[in-house]
Amino acid sequence: PQLGDGRALLLGEVIAKNNARYDIQLKGSGRTPYSRGGDGKAWLGPVIREYLVSEYMNKINIPTTRSLSAITTGDKVFRETELPGAILCRVAKSHIRVGTLQYFHYNKDKEAMHLLINYLINRNYPSIKSKSNNYLELFKEIVKKQSELISKWLSVGFIHGVMNTDNTSLAAETIDYGPCAFLDNYEHKKVFSSIDTFGRYSYGNQSNVIIWNMACLASSILFLIDKDKESNQKLFEKEIESLTELNNKNWLGEFRKKLGLKRKNKKDEKLIKDFLGILEKENLDFTNSFRLLLSEIDNKGFLISQSDDFKKWKYNWIKRIKEEETKTSVSQLLRISNVAFIMRNHLVERTIEDLLLGKKDMLKKVLLATEQPYNKQEELQEMYIKPTTNQLVHQTFCGT
Repeated sequence: PQLGDGRALLLGEVIAKNNARYDIQLKGSGRTPYSRGGDGKAWLGPVIREYLVSEYMNKINIPTTRSLSAITTGDKVFRETELPGAILCRVAKSHIRVGTLQYFHYNKDKEAMHLLINYLINRNYPSIKSKSNNYLELFKEIVKKQSELISKWLSVGFIHGVMNTDNTSLAAETIDYGPCAFLDNYEHKKVFSSIDTFGRYSYGNQSNVIIWNMACLASSILFLIDKDKESNQKLFEKEIESLTELNNKNWLGEFRKKLGLKRKNKKDEKLIKDFLGILEKENLDFTNSFRLLLSEIDNKGFLISQSDDFKKWKYNWIKRIKEEETKTSVSQLLRISNVAFIMRNHLVERTIEDLLLGKKDMLKKVLLATEQPYNKQEELQEMYIKPTTNQLVHQTFCGT
C-alpha cells in the first residue's frame, strides 16, 4: 500500500521565467507521515551522490530531476555509524510517480485519482486535453517517454539500482539516485545496489522492468475508467505488448549513434551486439571503448583490443561506415554520442570520503569535468581513467 521511505517533503511549486512550473522538494529534512518508522533524514553521502549524478545527467541531456542545493544540517544521522546529516533540495517538472497513483488505487480513492491525473494532464501533458480518450493518450505518452529515457540510460551505462514504481516519474524524468551507478567494464547483468539480491534492476534488465512498471500504471488508470472497461483494457494491453519492440527500437537508435551511424541497416543490431559481446568477454571499459572508436576510425592499429574477435569486428565496422555520408560525419557523430567523462562510482566515493574530512578538491574536479563531459580537459586526466582494482566500487547503498 505504501512505497518509499518518507524522506521527501514537497514545499510547493514555482513558476520560472519561461512560465514552466517546477516542484521544489526537500529530501532528508526529517520525519513525515510516510516515514514508516524511519527518521526521515539523510546523511551526506547519498545527498552528494544525488547532487553529482543528477547534475551530470542534466549536462548530457538525459531527462532528470535537478539538484538546487545540498547542505549539511549539523545533525548526526545514525546508520551503521554516526554520520553528518544533510538535506538535498530537489527540483522536478513533477514529483508524481507511478507509485503515487498506485497508492490511491490501493485505497480505492477514485476522487483523489481523478484530481491527480487531471492535474498531471493539465500541467505536464496539456496537448492531450482535447483528445477523446485522454487517459489512454496520457498512458501512450508516458510509455513513449519512459522507453526513450531507459534507452538513454543504457547508452551511458547507467544503472538506476532501485527502479520500483515509486521511482518512476510520470513526467518521465530520472528520479531518486539512491544506489545508482555507472558501468566501468561492460557487463550486461551488472548489479551495484546492495539490496538487489536477484538482479531485478541489473543494467540489462531495466528495459524489462519498465514494462512491468507501465503495466502497474495501466492497472491504476484502468481503475478509473468505467465505460467500455473491456475494450479499454485491450487498448492498454496492446500498448504494453508493443513496449518490447519500442524499447528495442529506441535502444538501437541510441547505440547506432554510438557507432557513428545515421543511416539504418538491418545488420546494425548484430554489429552493436557483437561489439558489446567483445567488451564483456574481454573485460573492457564501456565508456572508454566507445570513445576510442574516434581513434580507431583512423585505422592507427587496434587500440581497443588486439584480439582476433575485435579485428574481425573492426573490419566489419569500417566496411559499414563507408555507407555513411563521409568519414567526417561519422567522426562528428561519434564525438557527440560518446562522452569522455562519466560520473564513475569511485570518483563519487572519493568525493564523499574527502568531504567527510572537510576537503573539497575532488568535488571541484568532478564538477569541472561535468561542465564539459564530451571533452577531455588536460588538467583533469584522472577523471577519464577507469578505476584500478583497489578503487573499484562493488556495491552502492540507499542511505536509509
